Order: sequence, then C-alpha cells, then structure tokens
Amino acid sequence: MKKLIISSLALFALSNCTSSDDTVEEIQPVDPTTILPTKFTEITQDNQTYVVTFKYDGTKLVESNDVGTNEKTVYTYNGDNIVKTQDFEGTAIVYTREFTYTNGRVTAEKITNKHSGGTLVYTKNFEYLSDNHVKYNEYSSSTYNPGTGVHTNIKSTLYDVYISNNSNLITATSTYEGQTRTYNYSYDGQNNPMKNVKGFLKINFLLSPEGDVASNNLLTMNSTYTGPTNGQSSSSSVHTYNNNNFPTKTVTTYTSTLFPTNAHTFLTEYNK
Repeated sequence: MKKLIISSLALFALSNCTSSDDTVEEIQPVDPTTILPTKFTEITQDNQTYVVTFKYDGTKLVESNDVGTNEKTVYTYNGDNIVKTQDFEGTAIVYTREFTYTNGRVTAEKITNKHSGGTLVYTKNFEYLSDNHVKYNEYSSSTYNPGTGVHTNIKSTLYDVYISNNSNLITATSTYEGQTRTYNYSYDGQNNPMKNVKGFLKINFLLSPEGDVASNNLLTMNSTYTGPTNGQSSSSSVHTYNNNNFPTKTVTTYTSTLFPTNAHTFLTEYNK
C-alpha cells in the first residue's frame, strides 16, 4: 500500500511538472495599423549605402534623418494632414513643401527651394477630373540670375495620371517641349512600408513618376519616351515580406536605353 501511495504521488508530481513545462505563453496579435517603418537602408550596385531613420508621435511622422549626414526632414501636421515639410542641412532650411487640401486631397503644393542658388519658389497644382484621374504640373527648368538670386522663365512638365481606387498609379503621361513619355505600372497586393504613416501617402504618391510610393508595393514600371529623344526605361522589383505582409527586403532592377542595367537593394525595419 505504501509503495502504491508513493507511486501515485510521483505520478501526480510528474503530471504537474509536465503540465507546467508545456504551458505556452500566449502571443498577443500585432495590430497591423500600428506597424511603422523605423529604418530604411538602400544599397546600390556599387555598394554605396544610404540610411534613413524615422521618429513618430503615435502614427504621425515627426522627423526623418539621413544617417551620417547633417540632413533631416521635419513634418508639420494640421489634424491628420501633413501641411508642411522642411528639409534641413544643419540648422539651415534648404527645401520646404507646403500643402493645400480640398476634400481631403492635396490640390496645391508650394515649393521653396534654396538648393539651386538663390531661392526658387513655384507651385504644383493638382486638378482632379475624377476620383481616378488627375493632372498636375511639375517644375522642369528655369533661368537663374546669380546677381539678383532670382529665378525667371520657370517651365513645367505636365502630367496626366490615372490612379486606382486605393491610390496606386495605373498609367501616366508627361509632356515637355515636344517630349512625350508614357508610364505603366503594376503592384502587389501587400502593404507598402509607409501605409500607416499618417498623411504620408497623400503628399507623396504623386511625388515621382517612378510610382514607388503607393498603397501597395511596385512590381513593374515601364516607360517609353518619344520626341527629340526616343527610348525606354523600366524597373522590376522582387519583395520579401514579414508575417504582417510588409516588405523587409526589395531588390529593384533598373533598365534603360541610355544607361547600363543596375540593381539596388532596399531593407526596411519596423517598430514591431
């Protein structure tokens, strides 16, 4: 009987020990709307490396810093909209973007550029013909008088862009002094790294015809240009994603009629 009791106690103790060891701590799911990029690294084909880090207040972007330089960009909000960005070199403001909104969209962007000698001031105007069709002007050239520091004869490239319902670019056409260029884009169905940064896509998805700032991640961009110069250019990207469907690594290959093919690698780190 004594032996039986001891065996029973041993079995009870073993059962408790096994139960305790097998207990798995519950993993709390990540709220996907709170995932934010904290660091971007770009590695060029010749192994040049560029790093940008980000600071936030909640999901609002406060500041981005170019690591290894004295350059940074500071963001100013009104509610959930970014109304101004300022690029600094040390303590000097060298580039400012100021945004006007109508019905939640950017309809004007005033640029003050002190990079190119003197002060260049111009405004990009965005005309929405429908929810999926917008035209705008982009600065191309000007005549600068170093004696007065004044830019005159400002010329613009005109863009005619079609966008999807979730703010990806579909096609675009640009015209400038007899040169016409067409763009066609395709995207994946995953999350762009900047998706949750409050107001960021609104001010930047038409920043570049390259199409890499959008709701999703660019897969291909194909462009053909005709006029005084004829040719083609394209980019194709392969993405590696984390468990939350955000890219952590992107390898983009660029091809062009005028330049050799080259590839850049982009690495993204997140807050969770």
